[in-house]
Amino acid sequence: MLKVESLQTDFADGLMLINLLEIISSKPFPKYNKQPRIQMQKLENLTFALKFLEAEGIKLVSIDSNAIAQGNLKLILGLIWTIILRYQIQVSEGASAKAELLEWVRSKIPEYNINNFVGDWQNGKAICALAEAVLPGQMKLPRDFSSDPIANARMGMTKAKENMGIPEILDAEDMVLNPDELSNMTYISYFRDYLDLEARRKEAELAERTPVPAKCLAYGPGLEPGNEAGIETSFTIEARNAHGRKVPVGGHQFPVKIAGPNGEVPSTTVDNGDGTYTVSYCPTDEGNHVVHVTHKDQPIQKSPFNVYINPARADAVQTLCYGPGLEGGEAHTPAVFTIEAKNKFGDRIYTGGHPFHVNVKDPYDTNLIVDLHDNKDGTYTVTYNPSEPGDHVVEVTLNRAQVAKSPYHVPIGENSDLPSPMLSYAAGPGLEPGGKNTEPAEFTIYAILPDGRPKGRGGDADLFDVTIEDANGDLIPAKIEDNGDGTYNVSYQPKDAGNYHIDIVERNPTNPLYYDHLKNSPVDVVIDPGTDASMCTATGPGLEEGNLDTVDSVFTIQARDRQGKPIKQGGDNFVVDIQGPTGEVPVKVVDNGDGTYSVSYLPNGAGPHDIAVTLGDVPIKGSTFHVDIKPGPWARNTFIKEYSFVVQTRDKHDVDIKEGGFEVGVEIKGPRGPVTANLQDNGDGTYTVTYVIKDKGEYKLNVTVEGTSVKGSPFIQTVG
Repeated sequence: MLKVESLQTDFADGLMLINLLEIISSKPFPKYNKQPRIQMQKLENLTFALKFLEAEGIKLVSIDSNAIAQGNLKLILGLIWTIILRYQIQVSEGASAKAELLEWVRSKIPEYNINNFVGDWQNGKAICALAEAVLPGQMKLPRDFSSDPIANARMGMTKAKENMGIPEILDAEDMVLNPDELSNMTYISYFRDYLDLEARRKEAELAERTPVPAKCLAYGPGLEPGNEAGIETSFTIEARNAHGRKVPVGGHQFPVKIAGPNGEVPSTTVDNGDGTYTVSYCPTDEGNHVVHVTHKDQPIQKSPFNVYINPARADAVQTLCYGPGLEGGEAHTPAVFTIEAKNKFGDRIYTGGHPFHVNVKDPYDTNLIVDLHDNKDGTYTVTYNPSEPGDHVVEVTLNRAQVAKSPYHVPIGENSDLPSPMLSYAAGPGLEPGGKNTEPAEFTIYAILPDGRPKGRGGDADLFDVTIEDANGDLIPAKIEDNGDGTYNVSYQPKDAGNYHIDIVERNPTNPLYYDHLKNSPVDVVIDPGTDASMCTATGPGLEEGNLDTVDSVFTIQARDRQGKPIKQGGDNFVVDIQGPTGEVPVKVVDNGDGTYSVSYLPNGAGPHDIAVTLGDVPIKGSTFHVDIKPGPWARNTFIKEYSFVVQTRDKHDVDIKEGGFEVGVEIKGPRGPVTANLQDNGDGTYTVTYVIKDKGEYKLNVTVEGTSVKGSPFIQTVG
């Protein structure tokens, strides 16, 4: 607070005078000595003050810095009065301060006919009337007047001080009892200044309360990075005036328009009544949002604002999970529940793409297959297929954090109407070693209910699925036939020899994507090379020329696979059919156990024979074979057509005679009479006898020499 104790001495260093001029002119001094210690610095400050007054258009006469420093009171008083006239009474150079002020007073209270600043104010009423004229409503005039001039004057001065801030630079007694013209003028000038200041104040107040778009600001989280879709955000508009200062009151319009990736985003603006406005909006889409803020159709500072909205982030704690799949169910029946994504405030999120993970374990701690479907609206449909009765543990996590009340313990009961894959099984040669790649492989599925009883009736063929994969990874078709009694025949045709992997599963009746392996599935089966009829061969004399119809003919069949390689084991049912000239010829086929088969047959007559060799009604290579059979000797029909013997003649000394010419005779009698015999003299003492026997029976041969029977004659010969 500036306080002057002595006009003669308090201005000596120039500081008090400079401070007075800064206050009364509302202008700062650019440079002066704030702590003058030496006389030169004090004189320099006084010079700064006098030059400031000259720059303000005030003419100074007969005063300089030395006069003030030396305490020339007369000159100092003159300087102070000059300052009062310029800044307080506001008289410009060359004008009459008294006349201007008097004219102003008359314009305000003409009824009091004021002609001076001395006697016309002594009744105390004029100052009251002036105060009421400048600021009506302070007093009830003339009712409030009293007969005491000092009381009247004091009332006017007090009201002026209380309501208008006019300082009491003189006392009521001074104005009434001992009026001083200059003092009265100075005091009354404050009333004129009040109106001028009030007008400027109102103008300044209006300017303070008027926003200028280019100066207004907007700030806050709603205009900053980090916002996410689905969560309401806000920002503040701060109205600022032409000076850049905050407007202290509300009531102004700041239209806000927010353009999102998919259209305009609604917003609400709340007038806080203090020159700030809170704007709230809830973005629903990810992407750039353009925020326009205007005042009187002009953009505010930095508008439009580009705000990138991040995808809605689900909050694990706030997220909900609900549905029958978390309450209970039956084995082999899909269990379904819903995940509903919510943000950290518990508000529903209406967009998808959140990294939820669901893990379901059955009573045996086995992880089940889970289908998690994003519905793109903030909800997720979860389906799992329990195959075992008992307590199942369902864990739902978001970024590895458990959501809601996870983990859930879900009781699963047994479905008594469906076969149990854990009890149902498959059996048969098609699942056992020894099968051939040339023959269909077959086995049977046995449907068993959860209580261990056979199903006993069909209708579930579509529940079972058989997948067969060969050693090359190729799939082999399988045919399933419902027997109507809870069993199902399965057949498949292997292509090549080797290992076959067979999966036998039971699919869920309501969701075929879910399945369980049967009790003994999967199965790996080794398929042996099978005999390919078209590659099998037959060789041997029984298929060649020169065979007789009286002798067994033989040949060999060699079993071979599809590549033509010999089969090393037996077991094939080759069929040999031989048709001769008189019909079918019996055949004998012997399995040698090494992939070869010995065939023998006895033709039933001479002539062309057709030999057909088949395996499973398929001819072997080269079949049908054509063989011409020749007639062969038949013992039972063969006979000795011509008999002969030699007669050796001898003399009495039992010596062979060496010459012929003797009389040798032969007589043969058979069952049918005499038989003609031919006798030939060999001329050497021997005689050859030949004859033909056609009938069976006993023959008597009598041989004579010179009419006498030879030794041993007659001879007996029996023909059978």
